[in-house]
Amino acid sequence: MKEKIINHVSELLPALVEDIKTVCNMDSRQDTATPEHPFGKRVTDCLNKALEIAERLGFETENVGNQIGIASYGPDTEDYIACVGHLDVVDINGAWKTDPFVCTEIDGTLYARGVLDNKGPMFCCLYAMKALADLGYEFPLKVKIIFGTNEETGMEDMKWYFKDHKYPLMGWTPDCKYPVIYAERGRAVYKYSLPKDNLDELVSFMNQYILNQSDLSVSLGVDYSDEEFGKNQVRKVELFQDEETCGLTLVSSYPASYKLETMEEKLGKLCSEHMTLTLDSNINPVFFEKDTYLIKTLEKAYEEIMGEDGSAVTTTGGTYAKVVKNIVPFGPSFKGQKGIGHLPNEWMRICDIEKNAQIYAYALYEMLKGL
Repeated sequence: MKEKIINHVSELLPALVEDIKTVCNMDSRQDTATPEHPFGKRVTDCLNKALEIAERLGFETENVGNQIGIASYGPDTEDYIACVGHLDVVDINGAWKTDPFVCTEIDGTLYARGVLDNKGPMFCCLYAMKALADLGYEFPLKVKIIFGTNEETGMEDMKWYFKDHKYPLMGWTPDCKYPVIYAERGRAVYKYSLPKDNLDELVSFMNQYILNQSDLSVSLGVDYSDEEFGKNQVRKVELFQDEETCGLTLVSSYPASYKLETMEEKLGKLCSEHMTLTLDSNINPVFFEKDTYLIKTLEKAYEEIMGEDGSAVTTTGGTYAKVVKNIVPFGPSFKGQKGIGHLPNEWMRICDIEKNAQIYAYALYEMLKGL
C-alpha cells in the first residue's frame, strides 16, 4: 500500500500545486470584523474557496460560522481523525521579489504569503485524504480536514468551535517541523506596571535587568532548564503606557516542567517599591508521552517515507495543538528550513509539497489501519 500511496500522490501533484496557487492568490490577512465575518471578509472568502475546492474533490464540506471550515470523508462515526491548520496569514513585511498574493513559481519553488504557513501544508493534508479515497481504502472512521481562520491572531476560532464540538480522537497540525513534535513549550506573558509618576523606577529596572543583557532568563532570575526542552526563554520585551500607568511586558517560552508559580515568584521579587507584576496571559504547554500510539505512528510514517530517523522532538513554537486537544505538530518544514513562514519571500518547494502529501497520506493510512 505504501508504494501505491507514494505513486498516486505523485500523480495528484500537478492538481495539488494548482489548488495551492489558487488559495495563495487570495489575501487572507485578518481585517475588519463584522457579525457575518468574525475575522474579516478576506479570510472568509479564502475559507469558502478552500471548501469549494474540497467539495470539487468529492468531500463533504461545512462552513461553521465563517470561522471554521471542515472537509470530511469516511463513515459517520462519533470519533474522528483530524488534520487541523489555518488559512489566515501574517502581515506583509520587508521587501518581496514577487507579489506576496500572486503565487509565483520560480525554479520549482512557490513564493507567496501563506504558501508554507499554512495553506500549502493544509492542502497537502486534503490531497492525502483524497489519495486514500482514490485508492479505494475503506476508512474505519471519519477523517476531517479542519481549516481555521484565526491562528495567527489568537486562535479564538478553535476555542469557539470546540466549546460545542467533540475534540478529535487524535491527529496533527501541519504547522511546525519534522519529525513529529511530542511537546510544545508554554507561553506566558508577564506585565510589570507602575504609576507614571514613578517612571524613574521603570528606567532603573530596565537598566538593571533588561538592557545590554545577553540572556534575560539569567538576568531576571528565571534561568530554569530541563533535559527535554533546554532553557526557559525570555524574549519580546515591550514598553507600554496609558493615562495613569507605564511598564513593560515580556514573554516567557517555558519548559513543560517549569511551574508558573515558581517563575512568577522569582519575577515578583524584582519589583521596585511602586511596581506590580501580573500574569497577562498564558497558554499551557503541550505534552504527549513518546510511547503513545499517535507519536509512534507519526514517527513510523516519517521514517518509512523519508528513510531517516523520525524520533519525536520538542519545539519552542506555538500551534493549534495548544487549544485543540489530542493533536500534535507534524511537519511541514524539513531539516534546515526555519523561520520561512513569517519572513518576506515565503516559499515552499514543489518537491517538498509532494513529500509532505506522501507523508500525510501514509500517516493517515497507518493511523486508521491501527484503529
